Amino acid sequence: MSKIFFLLCIFYFVSINANELKSLKESFNNIENEGDKSLLLMQRCAAIYGALSVMPPIEMNPEELKTRYKIFLQSAVNQEMDNKKISDEEQSYKNQLEIFKSSIVLFIQIFKQNYKKNNSFFQNTWVENDYEMCEKL
Repeated sequence: MSKIFFLLCIFYFVSINANELKSLKESFNNIENEGDKSLLLMQRCAAIYGALSVMPPIEMNPEELKTRYKIFLQSAVNQEMDNKKISDEEQSYKNQLEIFKSSIVLFIQIFKQNYKKNNSFFQNTWVENDYEMCEKL
């Protein structure tokens, strides 16, 4: 019984956070530092590609998606170090991996919700715009 309650709490928490997540464009409005914007972009792209690699659309290659999220994850580590928030690469990697893990769960939830609504993971949503920004990199 306690396992079911725990799972329901996690699902509720993820649903709430998924609804609170903002688009990159909206998030960039609240960030003045270009390094911080770049870090957010790398983190977001890693999460989007990571979520897609777990549940890839038919037209996308899962191995390519994995490669892309790994590149963005490493880029986030490098950007965090460039921003001088952390000078230790191992610590930065641990931090970015934690952010990645929590973000990927949110994006999987968002993709599932969007698929139920309009039979697409992110078409006609703010996530589509974020994905397009990531594709350009």
